[in-house]
Amino acid sequence: MRLLLKSLAYLVLLVVVAALAAVAFVYVSTGRRMARTYDVTPRAVHVSVADSASVERGRYLVHRVSLCVECHGDDLGGKPIGEVPASAVWGSNLTAGRGGLGATYSDADFVRAMMHGVKKDGRSVIFMPSQDYKFTKADMTALIAYIRTLPPVDRDVPQPQLGFLARALGAAGFFPLLSAEYVDHATVNFVAETDRSEGAAAGDYVISTAGCRGCHGPALDGVGGMPDVSNLTPVGIGAWTEADFTRAIRDARRPNGTEILPAMPRVYKELPDAELSQIFAYLKTLSPSGAKGKNQL
Repeated sequence: MRLLLKSLAYLVLLVVVAALAAVAFVYVSTGRRMARTYDVTPRAVHVSVADSASVERGRYLVHRVSLCVECHGDDLGGKPIGEVPASAVWGSNLTAGRGGLGATYSDADFVRAMMHGVKKDGRSVIFMPSQDYKFTKADMTALIAYIRTLPPVDRDVPQPQLGFLARALGAAGFFPLLSAEYVDHATVNFVAETDRSEGAAAGDYVISTAGCRGCHGPALDGVGGMPDVSNLTPVGIGAWTEADFTRAIRDARRPNGTEILPAMPRVYKELPDAELSQIFAYLKTLSPSGAKGKNQL
């Protein structure tokens, strides 16, 4: 009996030591990755806040398409982000108020953060989907121009407090914790200017500015994105009509009447009919792949 108890004690001790070692490894490895700096030169832009059309385009992207407000708040003054597990992470204050990036970030600094996922100090941003968004030069300029026109918000944003779960998932590659790690910095460039008034190419661009691939996967087939998302290829919505798709976005209901998951941003119902038509036209060009999930858009 004593031998058995002694063996069990050693086993428990071994498990505890292994667990502590694993925790230490996760914290040390993620700490080193968070401290890594990236030497990247952002693409040049010329921002003019006097261009009212550009500023309005930026407002539209921020509030209706790219949804920057979901992490940075309606006033872009920063807010807590609830999607980072067991952690306390805030979206940055983007205005020129106290604690805001707008007071110290140049236009190039904003481009670096949005296209490379790299902060002014060279370190990676935390849980900002820079790798999922693609913009033309005109739209990147519009975004920054709109940010420059915002009323200053005095709000000091706390430093991120990352829990073990977020760090462990990030270390294992199951959670996009450090955006700069997912970007090929040598090839980052603006999307070529396209005619946004026409068909599938325009729809592809709307999807890129909305960052849809971050949730639905690189191929939009539900693989490699967020859990339980819909397959948007013909495997998932092949039988849908354009009216079905438009109704789904407007009413958050599938053709069979079931409700679309709340994770799908409801604000997309405010997209104009023309852009929804372009998105659907692009989705119809996708090659069938993946499987049709239970939570089908």
